[in-house]
Formats: sequence, C-alpha cells, structure tokens
Amino acid sequence: MTVIVVVLIAVVGVSVKNVFDLRAEQNDLREKNKQLASEKASLREELKNVNDYDYIEEQARIQLKLIRPGEILYVLDDEGTDSNGQDNN
Repeated sequence: MTVIVVVLIAVVGVSVKNVFDLRAEQNDLREKNKQLASEKASLREELKNVNDYDYIEEQARIQLKLIRPGEILYVLDDEGTDSNGQDNN
C-alpha cells in the first residue's frame, strides 16, 4: 500500500511540475507575442512610407551613403581616435 501511495504522489508531483512549466512557457510566449506585435506594427508603419519619395531619399542617404549631384560626402573614421580626437596608434 505504501508503495502505491509513493508512486501516486510521484506521478501527481510530476504532473504539477509540468503544469507550472507549461504556465511559465505560456507567459514567455505571451510576452514574445506582444513584442512581435509591436514589431509588426512598426514594420507596417514603415511599409506605408516605402513609396514616399522623401522616405526613399532619406533611406538612400542613410543606408547607402548616396548624395545628390553637387553635394560633398564627408566620411569620418572614429575607430583610430579616442574621445579627445587623439590618435591611438
């Protein structure tokens, strides 16, 4: 009889642990779902701007470093200098 009670307690204990693990996973998935919904909203907003000429120009300037004819592009390299502008080499 004692063996049956111990086995029954072990089975119930494992089942309760599984329930708590599943609830924790459910909470994590809900949080991830909220984050993905926020990212989706952000991407939808960006998608609205894709055909806007000003947005396209801004992205071309930022991502591709494109310039208009007659403009001068200055590219500064910050890797070889410290915060005072002194050469680290």
